[in-house]
Amino acid sequence: MIKNYMEVLVEQILTDLLENNEDYSNVCRCESCRDDIMAKALNNIQPFYVTGKKGEIYGEYFIREYQNNTNIIMEVAKAIECVNSNKNHTDSIA
Repeated sequence: MIKNYMEVLVEQILTDLLENNEDYSNVCRCESCRDDIMAKALNNIQPFYVTGKKGEIYGEYFIREYQNNTNIIMEVAKAIECVNSNKNHTDSIA
């Protein structure tokens, strides 16, 4: 099994920003928009791939070390703004 642990980190940051930041209260939270936000952010972030159980443990450690990485948070924030301004659907589900 191969896993990109940046996906886990980006998803955590996205959830945190959408739930705890008033600036994003009007952002659509449907699965399509969340997927678009994550894809946009992940395309601008270097992946961190791991394999197997040992890799998963190292990945968890790696993520904790990067929890405060401003660049990743900024990429997620930019992706939220971009997708929110260019939704791929007509009905917003907040």
